[in-house]
Amino acid sequence: MEYREITFKVPKEKFDYLLSELFSLGSLGTEVVKEGEEVEFKAYFKGEVNLPENVKEYATSSINLPERDWNEEWKKYYQPVKVSEKIWVAPSWFKGKFKEPEGSLVIYIYPGRGFGTGTHETTKLSMRLIEESLKEGESFLDVGTGSGILSILAKKLGAGKVVACDIQEGVEEELVKNSSLSGVSGIEFVRGSADRVRGTFDVVAANIEKHLLEPILPHIVERAKDRVILSGILKEQREDFVRKCKKLGLKLVKEVEEGQWKGFLFTK
Repeated sequence: MEYREITFKVPKEKFDYLLSELFSLGSLGTEVVKEGEEVEFKAYFKGEVNLPENVKEYATSSINLPERDWNEEWKKYYQPVKVSEKIWVAPSWFKGKFKEPEGSLVIYIYPGRGFGTGTHETTKLSMRLIEESLKEGESFLDVGTGSGILSILAKKLGAGKVVACDIQEGVEEELVKNSSLSGVSGIEFVRGSADRVRGTFDVVAANIEKHLLEPILPHIVERAKDRVILSGILKEQREDFVRKCKKLGLKLVKEVEEGQWKGFLFTK
């Protein structure tokens, strides 16, 4: 299997937007080459990828990488990431090699998906809000789990019942693999969205782009007993998104940001 390396050059203000688009197309990761008024970076894909026009216009070159070369590029790009004073996310190949800081909580992830590896701003925002708000023994629902990183974090923080759901194929295998790497068990997986999950939860989290998140917001609110953590929202989408959340009865408690992205903690 060959891998595709595509180089992009984009105005700085559109960089986060383009990253979001690329990850939704299945990008395995990105590497910034040069930063300034314009950002030059590389994106990696497994096999061929058809870029829509709004993405293709920023592409400057494209090459194939043999698998052996890709594996080395992959490992150079992914390094342990400090999410908070306590939380670290490290690639799977650092297991047993990474010197874990005293008192830290380390999650090991095989970077098979773009979002959920701990490197994207929205993932970090979600993780910090979970760390601040989830209490030991509480139940937790992770909507659109991807790599399972938020569910794994919840378990490591001492959550009781943890359920992860996702509509995509292959996610359960990712969740099982990453849970094992991180030394946690007992996460229940449901194939589907929030409407397929039974029961209610103390905390419900979803790190999903706005256009995918809004249609399932009513189901997310239904599943929540108390707190709702939402991320994947661009700064310019903030007003419209918060207004829609409030219409569903949510009360905004806290909002955080990093780069062009927002994260929110609501209560019912």
